[in-house]
Amino acid sequence: MQKKFIYEQIAFDYHLTLERRKTIAVHVHPDQSVKVKAPLHAKDDKINAFLLRKIRWVLKHQRYFAKFKPRTPKEYISGETFRYLGRNYKLLVRPTPEREKVSLQHGKLTVLTLQPGNNLHTQKLLERWYKEKARIIFEERLTICAARFFLDCPPALSIRRMTSRWGSYSSKTHKVSLNLELIKASRTHIDYILIHELCHITHRSHNKAFYQLLSSHLPEWIKLKTDLECSLLSGG
Repeated sequence: MQKKFIYEQIAFDYHLTLERRKTIAVHVHPDQSVKVKAPLHAKDDKINAFLLRKIRWVLKHQRYFAKFKPRTPKEYISGETFRYLGRNYKLLVRPTPEREKVSLQHGKLTVLTLQPGNNLHTQKLLERWYKEKARIIFEERLTICAARFFLDCPPALSIRRMTSRWGSYSSKTHKVSLNLELIKASRTHIDYILIHELCHITHRSHNKAFYQLLSSHLPEWIKLKTDLECSLLSGG
């Protein structure tokens, strides 16, 4: 549900989700939207008191994300830049009388298509290629990262589009879900998200013990988090 927080000269909208949990949590997303998760029976005054304590943190992150210019929508035409595994590649759209395919060669992302003038078709071909690559790369990185935790049963992998997070872990299904957009990030940053989610197998919430475990596996996780946000917000 949509709510509004007001304190003196400061006001912002936020989306509130009530769920089975013990604590209140707030997240600021790259579009500067604020989302709050709270226990099922949390009262408004308790949520407002929590946001009052977090107000500087919320405003700081909104200012941080405001520094990035909104992306120009892609047209899926030759010459545009697309990101893959942490690098930018120029797109080349070429006609073909045979089988359609997407290839990455000599620093160019080439789409061979039966419909070179159909930009929507080019988009579908490229998105299908991203999904195929994501399945291969994410499975590979999950196997490598899970080995660091000496798990008897490594989690399964799910890949989907997410609007407000890079990944998640479900204890109910023992599955790690990754945002398809992560295929545009480097392997190092993909590993950071995977290790973050694997830490949730032991600690469900973002408490002190969780961050201690994360830091033991990735002492540089704060820098990786910032770099990931900067790279995917600013290009490709």
